[in-house]
Amino acid sequence: MKAFFRKLSCNQKNAFRVRTGNTKGHDTKAPFSRTHLALASLFTLLLLSCVNTVETDDKNGIGSYKFPEATAVSGKYTSQVYLNTGTSVAQLETTYLENWENIPFLSMDEFFKFVSLVNSRGWKLEKNNSVYTYKYNSENAAPEHSSWPEEWNEDQLCFDIEKQTIYSDNFVRIITDTINLNNGIGISGVEKTDKACTKYPKIQDSSLTTQIQPKEKFSFDLSKYDLKMFVIDDTVYLPIQALAPLFCVYITCSFSAGDYFLDLDTSDKTFNTGKAYFCGAKNQKTRSKLLAEYNYRTLCILFDTSYALKEQRTQFGKSNITYFNDEFFKAGTGFDILSTDTDTYEKALIKFLMNRIDDGHTAYNNASLLHSPSEFYYYYNLVGPVLGDRYKNLMITRYMLRALREKANGKPGVFYVQENGTDKLAVLSYDGFYDGEAGKTTDLSKLAEQNTYAFLRASFDDIAKHSSVQNVVFDVSCNGGGAVINFLLNLLFLNKSASVYLPVKNYIDNSVTKFFFTVEDENGKELVKSGYNFYVLTSEFSFSCANALAAQCKYQNLAKIIGKQSGGGAAMVKFTQTADGALFQTSSALEMCVLDSEGNYICIDGGVPVDLEISYENFYSGETTYQNLYEILKKEYAENF
Repeated sequence: MKAFFRKLSCNQKNAFRVRTGNTKGHDTKAPFSRTHLALASLFTLLLLSCVNTVETDDKNGIGSYKFPEATAVSGKYTSQVYLNTGTSVAQLETTYLENWENIPFLSMDEFFKFVSLVNSRGWKLEKNNSVYTYKYNSENAAPEHSSWPEEWNEDQLCFDIEKQTIYSDNFVRIITDTINLNNGIGISGVEKTDKACTKYPKIQDSSLTTQIQPKEKFSFDLSKYDLKMFVIDDTVYLPIQALAPLFCVYITCSFSAGDYFLDLDTSDKTFNTGKAYFCGAKNQKTRSKLLAEYNYRTLCILFDTSYALKEQRTQFGKSNITYFNDEFFKAGTGFDILSTDTDTYEKALIKFLMNRIDDGHTAYNNASLLHSPSEFYYYYNLVGPVLGDRYKNLMITRYMLRALREKANGKPGVFYVQENGTDKLAVLSYDGFYDGEAGKTTDLSKLAEQNTYAFLRASFDDIAKHSSVQNVVFDVSCNGGGAVINFLLNLLFLNKSASVYLPVKNYIDNSVTKFFFTVEDENGKELVKSGYNFYVLTSEFSFSCANALAAQCKYQNLAKIIGKQSGGGAAMVKFTQTADGALFQTSSALEMCVLDSEGNYICIDGGVPVDLEISYENFYSGETTYQNLYEILKKEYAENF
């Protein structure tokens, strides 16, 4: 079983995913594995406490269209719930309402069956006028509930039908599997993981230590998006796609052809997101105004609850966050995204994502279900002409650096620089934080591109054989990020300790939470064999986890940062799917940030300043690879040599 942190990611390959889709169909899957539940629990708490509201003129999207009332049920479908194994683990009764075409709704009872897939506590419903309240039910809870703190039994989730609001003082616990909670927030532990012949160290304890800025109580006003929960014959029906961003924060939730697909792995060729996606594909050049407007509302909810614009990441306070209904129109794409013409809509969405969002993590993965498969490449090829400056600059820098490195006979792996025949400097070069199969290879260059932890561990074993080396450079100049677990383990090689901490900031509610990790390898040994002088070589491409590594090293005084200011980014990546099936990814509102000595938040989205600036010409050049870099370090930090 994969350990929790190997599911975390801050690059475009391994990302958190939240997907919603439409069209009638099947069922959804059931209980997640403890790994998947742990995944949901750690960072769920950091996101969902306060949701942006939308105030706008009628001409700007929300308010310009009035959705129909629903007074009767038009049909029901027994949907399957699929997990990433391809096996149905539960069934839900999906309801279709009169006048609402094929938009899926769940009754409140069915909805809480869905919620129970990620929470084992059991529920009972109470009604007081227009307010429906779900409370803990010990009779239906999992056996481990007896060990929960007594106050958890008072948790409530309220649905006010008259005011169209959803609210709770304990939202994090309610949408998280409680067995994975620590003091009601965070996770209590991560199991040891084996992969191929390379063993990961055991994360003995991972828990919330400090919430530097507290979260606000959760409240969400569905009426701000002109959407409603309907009561028909005393049964409440909830629009599942619109609410998926709230209740499935970091779990893939795709609804396609009637079934629900949860936590599918995009890299799994046997049963992946494509399986859910293509089963509902249907060529449709135009769509109804109802479907176009509903899709637009789900987009606004998704962005408002999950994303903070890159140019606003240094600002504090919710009043500084742009509401996406307004942002679509400021970007000049609002009316086109609302279009009933499929081609017009798709082009506008691509332009908004790749040009306006342009956070470095953004990628447009698949066109909507309204297109035939033969059209997918056409729309995918529209991405290039509308790329924003940030993404283009990152790619240009990476291309230039790799060309320079290749010219200097450099590649990922371990390099040693000598002076008078004596090893003086070791350079570890790796272009991502990889989480793949390591196999039994002893080739460090191959290992650097397969499994970063295995590479680092083998590299330090090799460096230990070169007793004259006291200076080590971590070269992340061509590193675009990757699996968070490997980023965290990288820190352990630097700090000569078995413990690290990671603060995470939520840009929407401005909470900052600090997590603490204690780690040892499978033999109980420390990961660093002896003390070294450490340096982290960064470029304007060093992005995401590479940027986070530089930040942690700089502000925890683990290493000197050399080269060029890093490319920025450190947000948790989020995959999502619109209500009509378009699949894309962006940065989320969560950033792996750093704190100063007094515990104050430091924004790193724009990159990490260097301690020593070095020109690109001197990164890999000289008589041998990294020779010029060695000479510069020797001159600047003579006491280390």
